[in-house]
Amino acid sequence: MNGGSPVSPCSATGFAGVDVKDNDGTSAPVRRGGEQPRITDLKPGDTATFSISYKVDFSGDSLASPTNIIVTPPNETHSVSLKWPAEALKLAGPYDDKIQVDPVGTALSTRLRAVP
Repeated sequence: MNGGSPVSPCSATGFAGVDVKDNDGTSAPVRRGGEQPRITDLKPGDTATFSISYKVDFSGDSLASPTNIIVTPPNETHSVSLKWPAEALKLAGPYDDKIQVDPVGTALSTRLRAVP
């Protein structure tokens, strides 16, 4: 979020660094998607967001059990841990080409996008 002065805009571009943490305590990096990053201008109070896309497991055989995503914003060194949404569809594991992070932009919130 742009927490600058009331008249101080800023911009964001690139990809968030994202790792998926599994219920067994292991983590794996999420690869960048093929979309080209754009500069996102943020007015004071605006928020930059990103999305994660993944293939859904409809078989019921998935061994992937994500519990958290560890997120590092572009051009930052400090990460935050976010809980994996309990209502998210099951991820087809392992965490390889089946999951990707899209560039930052502006939207209402960070979202997971399931891809059949």
